[in-house]
Amino acid sequence: MIYYTKDNNKIFIPNSILNKENGHGKCGTVYKYNDDLCIKIYNRGIDFDHCLLNTDIYEDLKKIKSDNLVDIKMALYKDKENKSITDAYLLTYYEEKYDDFLEIYTDYLLYNLEEIFKLIKEISIFKIRLHDLKRENIILTKDNIVLIDPDRWYYKFKDSEKEIEKLNINNIMAMFSKITKESLKNNYLDFLIENNLYDYVISNKLFPLTSNKDRAMKVLSKRLNGYKRPIDYVYSMKK
Repeated sequence: MIYYTKDNNKIFIPNSILNKENGHGKCGTVYKYNDDLCIKIYNRGIDFDHCLLNTDIYEDLKKIKSDNLVDIKMALYKDKENKSITDAYLLTYYEEKYDDFLEIYTDYLLYNLEEIFKLIKEISIFKIRLHDLKRENIILTKDNIVLIDPDRWYYKFKDSEKEIEKLNINNIMAMFSKITKESLKNNYLDFLIENNLYDYVISNKLFPLTSNKDRAMKVLSKRLNGYKRPIDYVYSMKK
């Protein structure tokens, strides 16, 4: 499979790489490229631009240095002439450490949420709106919560940086609330039923829908104070 860089350098992807699938989504598939890199290739037949990484957004994100943002090494194209959207890209390989979001450590969560809010501020300067935030699009590494798959992020030039920042903060809080709810349903349903607890109540307590990062940090810090992990906070609600 042949691709081109922005400077029209030819990149050959051998078929052996395509036998090393590392993840699959609606719009594309990620393959292990080597020990340090993966390659995301968009599925054949996908032709709606909103599912493909915009080259301008890629260029803007490359200006941001954050351990919480996926490190895209190189954008790749099938067409030498048309480079407005990517057809594939090389990215850093991240190793998932935690399967269950509620099993992460409180200090880890609070530190990373604070760092993600800093990242959001930088992203919003470029008037980029976050979109398609979900558990499948973050990786919980040993040290960082990494936002991956910026494919469906988009520009919102009509809004101010501050307005975009607030919307992005709200989206992040909604994502973490949803992830918490999913974890409770998938892994702790019996506990919830036994103790007459509701997943949406707990998730909203930890991650209230707000566009105020200070309030978000204050609420989460207060709820998790004295608990090693978020699930320990949940267990404290036992009858």
